[in-house]
Amino acid sequence: MLIRPACLEDADILSALVHSVVSYLTIHDDGRNAEAFFASITPAAMAERLQSPQFRYWIAIDDHQDVVGAVSIRDNAHLYHLFVDPKHHQQGYGSQLWSHVKAYALANGNPGVFTVNSSLFAEKMYRKFGFVATAEKQEMHGLAYIPMTLTLAAE
Repeated sequence: MLIRPACLEDADILSALVHSVVSYLTIHDDGRNAEAFFASITPAAMAERLQSPQFRYWIAIDDHQDVVGAVSIRDNAHLYHLFVDPKHHQQGYGSQLWSHVKAYALANGNPGVFTVNSSLFAEKMYRKFGFVATAEKQEMHGLAYIPMTLTLAAE
C-alpha cells in the first residue's frame, strides 16, 4: 500500500470516501440532524481543509491503484479523519494509516499526546491503538462519538 500526501485535486475523492462510511457515524440511518456534518464533508469543505495549515491529509492506495482509505490530523494532535473504504475493512489499512500519521506527528513536534472523537463503530480499533475514552458516548449534530485520548509513554 502507498500512503501519499493528499492534494487539492483529491477533495472529491476524500468527500466520496467519507460519504461511503456515513452509516457508521450518524445516529439515524437516514442522516437526519447531521446536516452540519454533511456540509463539512462536501468537496468544497474538504478542499478548504486541504489548504489549511491546521490540517494534514494522506490517501492510501492499494496495489490496484484504488483509494482504500485516508487519514488526517488537525493541529498535529487531533486525529481528525481516519476512514477506510468499507470494502477494505479488516485488512490492516486503518492500522497502517494510524502508524503513518502518528509517526508524522511525532517527527513534527507532537509530544506523544493524541485525541480522537471515535465513532461507536471504530472504538474497538482505537482501543487497540492504545486510546482510552475520556467521556461517555456523546451525541451532537446527528453523530454519536466517544472522545478518546492516547498518551504515549516517554522513552
